[in-house]
Amino acid sequence: MDQARTEKNDTNSEKETRKYKLGVEAMALFTAFILSVIGIGITDFYPMASYRYWGAMTLILATIGIVLGWAHQKKLNLPVRELFITQMVHWGATMAAIGGVFFLLKAGRLNYENTGLVVLLILALATFLDGYRFSWSFSVLGMMMFISAVIGAYIEQYAWVVLIAIVCTAVAIIVLEKYRIATMAQSSQRVSE
Repeated sequence: MDQARTEKNDTNSEKETRKYKLGVEAMALFTAFILSVIGIGITDFYPMASYRYWGAMTLILATIGIVLGWAHQKKLNLPVRELFITQMVHWGATMAAIGGVFFLLKAGRLNYENTGLVVLLILALATFLDGYRFSWSFSVLGMMMFISAVIGAYIEQYAWVVLIAIVCTAVAIIVLEKYRIATMAQSSQRVSE
């Protein structure tokens, strides 16, 4: 009887930990998405500040990606050294690509409006690919960033469209994660019986 109660408490504790991790991950990803979309406006209206902004945004996404990679490292059974090298090469190449975009801007080959969209596309691709390796939710963030860049290219005032996309995606992520957690709980219940 005591063992069953202990197992039930452990299961509840695991559920609470998963919910907490999901909440923290969702907030980090949502914040990163909002900051990415804001970057387009900064590039349009404050082009000189956009160099630093996009550099910081890349570091923020790299940090989130690395933390998610480390969090999923044991589950994916990856050696720490391989994970570290992969992440450094991935995000270093992303920084180099963004630097190249700003070099093209400085050379007069791009204008400020297009630069923000191109940088967002590069970050969207980097985020999606990093998420593909480690965390599906990070891939969803990359897709949202891509969609907002494409929408931004066609619609001048696209803030409302992006806001609707954010809300729909957030609801979809929450529903999918609750379904996944419920499925895992049912599977672990069947195994323990």
